[in-house]
Amino acid sequence: MDTRPRAAAVDAQSPRGADRRHRFPGRGQRVNLRLDEAEHSDVVKAAARAGLTPTGFCANAALATARGTAGPGGLVSGTGVTRTELAAMQRDLFAARTAVTRTGTNLNQATAALNATGEAPVWLAHAVKRCVQALDKLDAVVADIDRRLH
Repeated sequence: MDTRPRAAAVDAQSPRGADRRHRFPGRGQRVNLRLDEAEHSDVVKAAARAGLTPTGFCANAALATARGTAGPGGLVSGTGVTRTELAAMQRDLFAARTAVTRTGTNLNQATAALNATGEAPVWLAHAVKRCVQALDKLDAVVADIDRRLH
C-alpha cells in the first residue's frame, strides 16, 4: 500500500477507495510530466473532481486514451454516466446494503426475543423504521440509475 501523503485538497474531497488502484510490488516504469502553473492547476482541479491524486489522474487519463476506454471523469462507453458518478452510485449501493444487513440482524434479534418472551422488544419499532429508511435509500439509488439509463 502506498503510504506517501496525498494532497490535502484531494483527501478532503476523495471518498475512501476512490484513488487509483495500488499494486504490490509497485509499478516499475515511470513517465515524467512537466506542466506550467496553469496546466498544473487544471490537472489538480480535474483530479480532485475525479477523486484522484494528480498522478493517479494523469496515469488513468493516459491509459484510457491509449486503450480507447473511459478516462477519469469521462463517460463510460454507452452509458452517459461518468466513472466518478458510477463510483458514487456504487458506494451508495454498498452503504444501503450494509444498512439493510444491519437492520436484518436487529429484526432477527427482535424475533428471537419475541419467541422467547412472547412480547416484542420496545426497540422493535425503531428497527422497523431503520429498515424502511434503508429501503428508501436503496430505492433512491435504483431510481437514480433508472433515470440515467433512460
